[in-house]
Amino acid sequence: MERTLAKDTVKKIGEKVRLAGWVNTKRDHGKITFIDLRDRSGMVQIVGSGSEFSSLSPESVVEVVGVVKRRPDNLVNPKLETGKVEIGAEKITLLSKAHELPIDMGGEDLNVSLPTLLDNRSLTMRHPKQKAIFKVQEVVIDAFRRALKEKDFIEFQAPSIIPEIPEGGAEVFEVKYFDHKAFLAQSPQLYKQIMVGVYERVFSVNKTFRAEPSVTTRHLTEVVSLDAEFGFIDTWLDVVEMAEYTIKYIFDAIKKECSKELEMFSVAVPEIKDKIPLLKLREAQEIVYKRIGLDERSEKDFSPEGEREICKWAYEEKGSELVFISHYPTKARPFYTYPDPDDPEFNQGFDLMGRGFEWLTGGRRIENYELLVKHAKEWKVDSNKIDLYLQAFKYGMPPEGGFAFGAERITQGILKLPNIREATPFPRDMERVDIRLSKVQDYNSKSEGEDVFEKIVKILEKNGVEFEKYEHEPVFTSGQAAKVRGTDIHQGAKALVLQAGKEFILYVLPADLQADLEKLAGKIKAKKLTMASKESVKAKTGLEVGSVPPLGSILNLKTYVDSRLSDNKEIAFNAGRHDRSIKMKYSDFIKLEKAQIVKN
Repeated sequence: MERTLAKDTVKKIGEKVRLAGWVNTKRDHGKITFIDLRDRSGMVQIVGSGSEFSSLSPESVVEVVGVVKRRPDNLVNPKLETGKVEIGAEKITLLSKAHELPIDMGGEDLNVSLPTLLDNRSLTMRHPKQKAIFKVQEVVIDAFRRALKEKDFIEFQAPSIIPEIPEGGAEVFEVKYFDHKAFLAQSPQLYKQIMVGVYERVFSVNKTFRAEPSVTTRHLTEVVSLDAEFGFIDTWLDVVEMAEYTIKYIFDAIKKECSKELEMFSVAVPEIKDKIPLLKLREAQEIVYKRIGLDERSEKDFSPEGEREICKWAYEEKGSELVFISHYPTKARPFYTYPDPDDPEFNQGFDLMGRGFEWLTGGRRIENYELLVKHAKEWKVDSNKIDLYLQAFKYGMPPEGGFAFGAERITQGILKLPNIREATPFPRDMERVDIRLSKVQDYNSKSEGEDVFEKIVKILEKNGVEFEKYEHEPVFTSGQAAKVRGTDIHQGAKALVLQAGKEFILYVLPADLQADLEKLAGKIKAKKLTMASKESVKAKTGLEVGSVPPLGSILNLKTYVDSRLSDNKEIAFNAGRHDRSIKMKYSDFIKLEKAQIVKN
């Protein structure tokens, strides 16, 4: 007998069928057992009796032979597509027995934390609501392809190993390539531009990689990038129009093909009345300043707060949940981005913002060989390593441009997922490659508060250092800490985790002083320093902000100490927990830590 899918049972009332799938849920009612059988098409209720039914465990794989019956009207389940029928089982065969599940898979939602969700990914992806996420994503990718094929684009596959970093910055994964250095591609940008010289209109669906030292809700180290590039444009606005056409095409496909999935998440695709509004960056920043007083009018980009506010403006004033922002500072974009001839300080690049964050980026590219070589030099890109790319322009390239967006980011935006890790089956970030790295790395990579405190105590005792340790109520400010320890606030050794590109460092200064990051960057010869987010601090050290001790050596962090801390004979600091402190001599601290002193 041929296998019947769950969704097709509604057309076979009165017929004997053979089904196979997973036991989604099981309910025992005396001698009768009800099973919701799940397969790739959906679910259907099975009714049976006997120990072979009652002994089944959730997620076990079974085969059922039985007759399709119409349910009584009062027992119809409107939540199921097959809710008007059930299968009266005559025979059930256990194909694979599932062990006891670590979580409850039977509810409409998986009420688990994100780490638990991802730690059990092989199982949790089976849940209908989790499966719905990737159904939407599959349609996003397929609709992207269809949209561009209808505009005469050709798909190609770009390499993932590249010889140079064309995007600029240090957020790349370096790989040993035999006896040479290479990198994992941040994007297929250079290769899709080359292919414009071959086919005029091209697109690619590629895995791309960014070594972003971030654990925010919007960043991954590996993403699916949907890229398009095309030649013979008249103006940069042709690129904006193609991007708008593509995103609208995707939304239409989602509405037609994923209505059930959208309903499961109680969302709709973003609203666009007619055209997506378009603003220059400085215009948008002025709007945000006038609305909420956030002054970013001289910044090279929006902050997350600015992104949220300009999206609110677009919806309230233009009836669109999306808004294009163009004309970013030329020096803030990659070397190949076309400067605006009327105002070369800004370029003809753009981003698409939606529901509070960036969805897409694109723009016109430089097609002039000499200008491209000049820009590469100014952006400190080694022309010898991108010679293959430059050839395409040396031998003739039409005016061209393109755009790209991440499949995970647009899936997150459409379904309003709180964290982008939910929008990829197997997320890669600072803390996870399938499993949490904290589960397999040693102490030095990830430390928990109690372990850190005990480790510091052992190190001090081993080195014969005199110290005092305190157990006290949790403290979260420098003032609270000084009060509970009975010390002067200037004695507090405030330890700040900072980011210098993809590297983390520890900066220690008196607790009553503020860090001047620009000045510090100059002194330690870092391009730029930023304060690490609380999520990044947790991911890197295993500790909460405010509990990090000034001993970077035990956290695998290079330590810099402000010279003004030497004003104190003794220093005090939180030691891995908000309720544990240590006081010791400054001289012993410096001798032990061997930190670099930053003079002020």
